[in-house]
Amino acid sequence: MNKYQDFTYDLVPPTWPVCFIKSCPMAEDCIRHLAGTVLSDDVAFGAAVYPTALKNGKCCKFKQIRVIHAAWGFDTIFNQVKRKDSASLRNSIKEYLGGHGTYYRYHNGKLLLTPEQQEWIVSLFLSYGYTENLKFDNYKDIYDFS
Repeated sequence: MNKYQDFTYDLVPPTWPVCFIKSCPMAEDCIRHLAGTVLSDDVAFGAAVYPTALKNGKCCKFKQIRVIHAAWGFDTIFNQVKRKDSASLRNSIKEYLGGHGTYYRYHNGKLLLTPEQQEWIVSLFLSYGYTENLKFDNYKDIYDFS
């Protein structure tokens, strides 16, 4: 039985390079190869990993299949924050995530925070002395394409 039976091509980002190199020794653990195995019939062209990426049994475009516990929404984590810290914390997060618009895409769930991003944000709150309610509003397990 396929352990990735829930993986479908509609999960793959539109510009994600897929792989069709069946002889690759890393294929079984690579999300690019997994994406190539579930290609939709209506896809005729797109970004791909070329055979030249594979040298001496190693692929320079290998990406480990990983399911992550992604998060979005900042209301909960900001719930107990003092007014004097709020703007500074929010600005630090905006800078870390890439700006005002990007911050709100993570807040509204258009983009999802990786575990590494979540860890950075939680450590920021800890550095301000906050230790309670360090949770995001929503969580979802997803395949990692980052």
